[in-house]
Amino acid sequence: MAMAAVDFGFISSLEGGPALCGYVPDPEQSNSGVTVATGFDLGCRSDSDLVALLPEHGELVDKLARYCGHKRSTAVTVLENCPLHITEAEAKLIDSAVKQQLLNQLQQRYDSAAETGFALLPAAMQTVIASVAFQYGDLAKRCPRFWRAAVAGDAIAMIRELKNFGDRYITRRQREANYLQKFCKAGIA
Repeated sequence: MAMAAVDFGFISSLEGGPALCGYVPDPEQSNSGVTVATGFDLGCRSDSDLVALLPEHGELVDKLARYCGHKRSTAVTVLENCPLHITEAEAKLIDSAVKQQLLNQLQQRYDSAAETGFALLPAAMQTVIASVAFQYGDLAKRCPRFWRAAVAGDAIAMIRELKNFGDRYITRRQREANYLQKFCKAGIA
């Protein structure tokens, strides 16, 4: 598999950077669980996911496991009863593992659906596709219009879809659209 060129610094800025204290983003409106590092949502993870993601880091897995599967108000309660704090080194470890997992899954899905491989796309397109995937997971199921534009390699349609995405994250979608548009104007995307 060819090497992807995703700007994870940009994605990290959208996620608010690495969080060392666990929090539950928007527990009233989202389906999120306890989140740490750069948007690592433990609510959609299981103990076995953690072991697979961090196979050589049993202490960290043990620290995170109690928060797995809890979402919304349940996650808030679990966090209030047992606050989660991780070190900067643990955040970097989580981020590195999650980036690799996300890219592997995204690249496999993209390469199966598109004529051009994910790694052959301009870096700006890779970055924006990865950013949306970081938030939504399986784009073919969760964001089909955006996914169709992405697998067609149509940066303009991607920008148009981001500007009219219809989710609660208007600022994030606008920043992604602007990021991609900047590179389109420069002739790089």
